[in-house]
Amino acid sequence: MIGTVLPSAIWLLAGLMIVGIVALPSPVTNSESESKLDPLVPVQAAIKFESTMTVQADGVVVPFREIQLAAQVAGRIDHKSENCRAGRQVKQGDELFRIDQRDYLLAQQQLTSQQQQAEIDLEQVTLDIIKAGDLLKLANDDLDLQIKEYERLKNLRARNAITDADVERGQRGVIAAQNVIVRNTADLDAARKREYRLKSNKELLNIQMQKANLDLARTIVISPVDGVIVQELVETDSFAQRGTTLVVIEDTQRAEIRANLKMDDLMWVLDGQAEGVNGVQEYTLPNHPVTVTYEFSGKRPLTLTWQGRLDRFDGRGLDTSTRTVPIRIVVDKPDTGTLNGIGNLVRGMFVELTISVFTPDSMVLIPKRSLTTSNQVYVVRTSGQPAGAATTEINGIYSVVENVIPLRESENDEGEFWIIDTDACDLAVGDWIVIQRMFGLPVNDSEKSKVRIQTPD
Repeated sequence: MIGTVLPSAIWLLAGLMIVGIVALPSPVTNSESESKLDPLVPVQAAIKFESTMTVQADGVVVPFREIQLAAQVAGRIDHKSENCRAGRQVKQGDELFRIDQRDYLLAQQQLTSQQQQAEIDLEQVTLDIIKAGDLLKLANDDLDLQIKEYERLKNLRARNAITDADVERGQRGVIAAQNVIVRNTADLDAARKREYRLKSNKELLNIQMQKANLDLARTIVISPVDGVIVQELVETDSFAQRGTTLVVIEDTQRAEIRANLKMDDLMWVLDGQAEGVNGVQEYTLPNHPVTVTYEFSGKRPLTLTWQGRLDRFDGRGLDTSTRTVPIRIVVDKPDTGTLNGIGNLVRGMFVELTISVFTPDSMVLIPKRSLTTSNQVYVVRTSGQPAGAATTEINGIYSVVENVIPLRESENDEGEFWIIDTDACDLAVGDWIVIQRMFGLPVNDSEKSKVRIQTPD
């Protein structure tokens, strides 16, 4: 009995297994069905970069002006202001030093006396000129009379009414009158020359008086600007020669920042700069705004911000050690009015600079993770569908773009991006950027590189 039932059961189970296998769907058929669907590739559209392009750099604050205030006259330092100390703030016009004035007061008094004497001498020579002029007029009148007398005597001698001695006497009278005229003319010329000399001497005394007044005024040394005293080099009772540096003052009304730009950053700064006169490019920096920040370190971090502007190249050429271009930035208001002066922009600060530059229309944003280490970006080229179209599913060709050079990083609510210049590579606004690379999938093949992409509705 058992020997009969067991073979039957075995054959029955084998039949059921054969039926089950036949009833299962063919795996070959399924694979062929799935292969008909192109791979689905995650993408994100390249968008236009519409923010302000910036260039980052570091810089160090240097004085806008550092004035070495020197003595303009020699003398003993008679007084030094209590505020004339290193680190003290001074205002324009504040008195810092006073040099002994006695020598300069005496020189002023001496010149005053000389001017008074010159006035008296000039008045005297004026009278001499008037006197010489009157005498010359009288001498001319006397000459006329002597000539008439001489003519009468000659007529009388012609009629033998008088002797020759009488005629000669009349001739001597004419000669004597002419001698008087010559002397008076010479006296008048001498008086006029003396007047010219005295006037020149008076003008010279006036110039010397101006110099004496100027020297006297220079005995008081005042601050030419609002600033901070950096160095004080003399004390009261010291003797200062003319030209001796008394104090060094730093102008705090403005501040300058010395920085260096890489050549590619400089190209962005100069891009879009207007041409100079007659189309000739001017080798000057455009007046781009610059944001200057300084971050305090410590347990209570604090960041201070100032607004500056590009000013000029710091010399000409490149820095030989860093191969960068030295530039200067000017901050017109370095005083923030906070932290009791600690928050001011002062020399020696290492600051961060953000330079706002011209933004070309060719700038686009691509996802940061889409760029490979070999500067490649994989894209999906669509046909029959506009790039960036808002449809559910689009077919395209899996392609690669070479030589995609990132310019700057950018971050917003949608994630992290690279800024790319589309003039330098085959990318455009709206291109579908692959954000997850499909390894093993051929590229740029119209048959083997077909993929699907899914876009937002």
